Amino acid sequence: MTVLPVTQEGMNNMRGLMSCLFMQGVLPIIFMTLIVGSLSGRELVEGSITYISRDQAYIDLGKKSGVQIGDSVQVYRDDVLLGVARISQSSGASSAMEALEPADIPWDIGDNVALEVTLAQIPQTPTIASSEEATKSKPMAQVFLDSSSYAPRTPSNMTLDSDRFSPAFTGYISTRVSDRGGDTSGVRETTGSIYGQFKILDLGIRHLDVSTYVRSNRSFRDSSSHTSIYSIMMSYDDPSSRFSYLMGRMYHPQFSMLGTIDGLGMTWRSNRRVLAVAAGLMSNVNDIQDQVQRNKFGILDEEKFKWGKMQFGVIGETESGAFSRNYLLLGSTAKIGSKLRLRGYSEFDLDLQDQSQFQRTLSLTRFRASVSWRPWRSFISSTRYSYRENVVDLLDTAQTEYEKAARHTFNSNLSFMFGSGLTLTGQASFRGDHRNRQIKIFGLSMNHRKFTTQAISLNAGGMLMLSYLSEGGRVYASLGKAVLPWLDVDLYDEIFLYKILGESSFRTRHLPEVSFSAKVPGLQRLRVRTRFEIEKGELLYRISLSASRQF
Repeated sequence: MTVLPVTQEGMNNMRGLMSCLFMQGVLPIIFMTLIVGSLSGRELVEGSITYISRDQAYIDLGKKSGVQIGDSVQVYRDDVLLGVARISQSSGASSAMEALEPADIPWDIGDNVALEVTLAQIPQTPTIASSEEATKSKPMAQVFLDSSSYAPRTPSNMTLDSDRFSPAFTGYISTRVSDRGGDTSGVRETTGSIYGQFKILDLGIRHLDVSTYVRSNRSFRDSSSHTSIYSIMMSYDDPSSRFSYLMGRMYHPQFSMLGTIDGLGMTWRSNRRVLAVAAGLMSNVNDIQDQVQRNKFGILDEEKFKWGKMQFGVIGETESGAFSRNYLLLGSTAKIGSKLRLRGYSEFDLDLQDQSQFQRTLSLTRFRASVSWRPWRSFISSTRYSYRENVVDLLDTAQTEYEKAARHTFNSNLSFMFGSGLTLTGQASFRGDHRNRQIKIFGLSMNHRKFTTQAISLNAGGMLMLSYLSEGGRVYASLGKAVLPWLDVDLYDEIFLYKILGESSFRTRHLPEVSFSAKVPGLQRLRVRTRFEIEKGELLYRISLSASRQF
């Protein structure tokens, strides 16, 4: 092997070649890596729960907001964290989520949700010029920091997909068939129902959506049917604009204070304030025909502060051109540190036309105050007091009381969450009025998810109720297990023990239940549920088949 001597000129040529490769090869790669890293990020999006099923909750955020299956969702109520969930299904403008921690999040319609979505904008990789092209390139011109050196940017050549804002159909549908009977004295009854929410996104116009929520059921015993349209609403919401608009039958979280109305609504949002205005005709979604038709309008002003938020609302109702009701709402949420939350809500009647026996010049018709305290991650405490004038509905019975008396309610809940997955919850509730009618409820429940190697979940509890009409209680327990990757089985049993005041003996009701839930391709859930009821030696049964799908 012959070793050639290395001259000084060869060393200089080698250094020049390496410098050229580094400048044109390595540096562009490093630069692109930094650009991609700076443009890829996470953005916090917020929404609310719109519907709740037995196993899942649905939110008003979907793929259009960047939500993807598997994303982690934080669920809040009055700025208090209820738990963490996971996105299980996502469509254009809505998603379904399952509870993770705790396994049974006490969520409700209207609760707030927040999650981070990934935002990534990856520019096109520029072509690395060859060394020959580099040698032919012109030298870089000197740039002076004055207006003469400014050159306007050329328009981007990036275009949107032609069908990006074409109409898209989304929503969910659920059906159920139920058969009940079994005793010799009763009448067998078979019913079928269907309900769902349907949306058309970008209705030929960008940001213009239409949605409807319907319920329909039919009884095969007397061939009666009933259909209700809970909402049919057209909305225009451009994220780049502070204004959004609604038209139709509105049952919307922003206008929940108005109930359900057929009319128009407008919302203006800033970084700290939300101002909403709506007006329309009161709607009877439950087909109560004898209710007097009234016009209803209102304005809501909500402002956020570092320590909480304030709400102010004014609502009016007119009938035959005259005011039938005029009242204002005041609400506030305060954050006292990271462990304590306070909330207050009040409703004042401003006129004397509701025929209340407790009416004053300025009458307090409704008041709620709640305290949420979480000193540790494993301990949650919630206490609430509410007052409502002129309404008494103490028991959920078929015969509702419409007597003019104020109602006081006090609720307290304590929950302990252990690291092993066990959750213990205790509750106490008191209801009363000015006529010495009271209801006291005390309960204790436990929930344990997958506490054995067989992944069995356990939910059990008991409740004691003492009221002005009866006394008694109940105990219940359920076991659930995934027997197959696509099949879950749940066993449930519940025993009631109660006595009507004036009777000498207690009555008992036994309610065992078996349900099968199957994961079928194309369906969110397919469930067969069998429930029995034993009382006074008579056996009743109920078998139901339900299925739902999100698309």
